[in-house]
Amino acid sequence: MRTSKPTPRFLPTLTEVVQPPQPPEPPPQPSIDTDAMVAKVMQAVAPHIENQLRELVADLVQEQLRALSPRIQHDLEQMVRAAVEGAVAEMPVPPTR
Repeated sequence: MRTSKPTPRFLPTLTEVVQPPQPPEPPPQPSIDTDAMVAKVMQAVAPHIENQLRELVADLVQEQLRALSPRIQHDLEQMVRAAVEGAVAEMPVPPTR
């Protein structure tokens, strides 16, 4: 014979839903001062940019001078020729004997 236990009159019930713990929220990002960041980056790269700009301008000036050199020489030759011809034309003609 089996003796059975009497069933309890009230059974416990789950009345609350338990959620797993959430990971903590990351700390808020500090606001970035864009102007300060730009100034800092420009200060860091300015010497490098300045050197590259100086080299670029020097190369461009040399290239332009090479291209203009024949024209400058031609124009200078024309000015000297005109000055010499003008000076010769103004010279008094020596009397012939």
